[in-house]
Amino acid sequence: MVDPAVLNRIGEHFAAGYFEEAEASPVLRWSRAVRRRFENRAPGVYDGGLLYPCGTNQLPPDVCENRCLVPSYSFTWGLNEDGIAAAMGEADEETCEALEALRDSMRAEYARLCFPTSPHTVGGNGYTHSVPNYGRVIREGLNEHGRRIKQGLAEATEAGDQARIEFYLGMQDVLEGVRVWVRRLREHLRKRGTPYLFLSATETIADRNRYGVPLLRLAEALERVPFEPARTFYEAVVAYNLVYYMDDCDNPGRLDQELQPLYEADLAAGRITRDEAAALVAAFAENVKAVTGWSAAIGGTRPDGEPGYNDVTLMCLESAHGRFRPSYELRVRRDMPDEVWEAALDAVATGSGNPAFYNEKGYLAGLLDADLGLTEEDATWWNGGGCTETMVHGRSNVGSLEAGLNMALVFDATMRKHLAEAPTFEAFLEHAKADLARAIEQIVVDVNRHLEAKATWLPQPMRSLLIDDCLDRGIEYNAGGARYNWSVVNIAGLTNVIDSLAAVREVVFETGEVDGTDLLTILDADFAGHETFRRRVARCPRFGNDDPEVDSVGADIAGFVFAEFLRHRPWRGGRFLPSVIMFVTYAQAGTAVGATPDGRHAGEPLGDSIGPLQGRDTHGPTAMLKSVAGLPLHLAIGTPILNMRLAKRFFRSPEGRAKLRNLVETFFELGGLQLQLSVVDRAELEDALVHPERHGDLIVRIGGYSEYFVRLSPELQRSVLERTEYAPSAT
Repeated sequence: MVDPAVLNRIGEHFAAGYFEEAEASPVLRWSRAVRRRFENRAPGVYDGGLLYPCGTNQLPPDVCENRCLVPSYSFTWGLNEDGIAAAMGEADEETCEALEALRDSMRAEYARLCFPTSPHTVGGNGYTHSVPNYGRVIREGLNEHGRRIKQGLAEATEAGDQARIEFYLGMQDVLEGVRVWVRRLREHLRKRGTPYLFLSATETIADRNRYGVPLLRLAEALERVPFEPARTFYEAVVAYNLVYYMDDCDNPGRLDQELQPLYEADLAAGRITRDEAAALVAAFAENVKAVTGWSAAIGGTRPDGEPGYNDVTLMCLESAHGRFRPSYELRVRRDMPDEVWEAALDAVATGSGNPAFYNEKGYLAGLLDADLGLTEEDATWWNGGGCTETMVHGRSNVGSLEAGLNMALVFDATMRKHLAEAPTFEAFLEHAKADLARAIEQIVVDVNRHLEAKATWLPQPMRSLLIDDCLDRGIEYNAGGARYNWSVVNIAGLTNVIDSLAAVREVVFETGEVDGTDLLTILDADFAGHETFRRRVARCPRFGNDDPEVDSVGADIAGFVFAEFLRHRPWRGGRFLPSVIMFVTYAQAGTAVGATPDGRHAGEPLGDSIGPLQGRDTHGPTAMLKSVAGLPLHLAIGTPILNMRLAKRFFRSPEGRAKLRNLVETFFELGGLQLQLSVVDRAELEDALVHPERHGDLIVRIGGYSEYFVRLSPELQRSVLERTEYAPSAT
């Protein structure tokens, strides 16, 4: 039996809270865990900056807490078995017994959750990113959340609705824990600002003047926010930052839309200058970067349908210079102002890979057509969460990369079962589609089993507090309380399969150079002794060159897979939204896949995006973009990312910048949805492979976000190097 007193003694307050009332419902137990975590949460180190919490939110060196049962924004909790083993190595018998009981109990809890065991979990397995409703906290304050909880509890009590009673009691626990934590933060700042505590042997009056003013101003702001409405832009950013850390640093969301009204009011009243506001936005961006947080969609469309570009949008773009987090998603309308275009190109030119570009018209149309129950007004709040999985700011529960489909793996099995006997290419293609449909059906069954288990056993109390409409419905987040629910699923190996189908059609069914059995023999040998044949298939039509022969195959197979996912409904509601978001998983996804007819060796990485295989686009960027736009991307509204590598000289002249803008606008006019740019020369990448110590700040786009090149695995580094490099003359 787990002893909460022992767990509290060793700093495992989150776990201790969960085991306080072992017979209570999961929502009560996990809410109590969250409360105890926040009540005992040590204030992080203050770095003297404009916002607090800040940076990595590093704890003082003498503080250790929640190392064994770790809070998680995605899974509620995570069991750190290595941490348990380390703690037991230093512990007395009573503590060891408590930790063993904790470990065994949480293993059993994990088994209840029915996580999918499919080989197709590409980049996600039950994962959920999210975006809190920051604006509601800024406008109303958490005390208003408390009023709604109290009212809901009274109504549930009168109705005798036990499930809702327990939900609201849990929410009261969470809110009380947050209240204590904010008070501890405020007290920490005030103590830090007290002169006789602030000065030490190494600190001077200049240090005090530099740090003391923002520190005490922060403490004063935290007397009000986040429990009362923010009155100024400063208070709004302080509240935004606090909620971000309170939610364990997932997604900042639509911060330009949430912050602009108070900025306009303060600017008009002379309470703030633009430089002061920009410094606050940059400080928040630096915090997001420090904790490797995720995505913020900027620009686009306001709820009233008007353009959503504003001064804070520009501040966000300015903060992206050389900074790859947050991953800004610039929502592009045809009427996007020139100054926003220029600010975006300035940011991209710094090599941060930031922002990425999104087709606003395409996303709004795709979301409204996907049978998700979205209103037109709420659709304007879409935001790519995590890497860039499509969700709605403050209003949705989206399984974001909840599962995946490795198309290349399914295709490999199809070849072995059907290629030798297939009388025609069309017959073989039908077998491939049937096998893909069966794989998708099984993925849906597995995910829905997991979602139903989560609804019972894995509440997420913080998200139930911060995301509409959980409090108003009295329904927990994972049980379906959010206003919108759907699941984003990831598709790997799409362009490998497209090129492989084109090769099979040509060399097996059209020219008869090999039969199906011969081709399988060659693939089983991984092309050993068949290099001439491997070079031959390289001459088959390749996706990404505006070649109708292969592009039509691509549109057919992609459309089938996308539509097949959209046909199904997740357990919580909505649809399964297809995406192609490979981030760092396309190398791992390839390890289980044998050699493929497109000439790829066994175990090599798959395609890194919805675009052509790395280096196979040889006819220029316009041809490549036309091929991609020819796919039914509107059905892959979960986000089909497209990587593009540009030479730095693209940005050295107004003509080059104009060509790049024209490429983006043309791609979106053709139906493209997303485009992300790595600005780096091949010579620089090659030198970084040999001398990584010289290139610690070299940034490239991987999947839906950016990363330092030297942190990538050798396989991923090589795949980035193999991407076609476009220069102004190539357009």
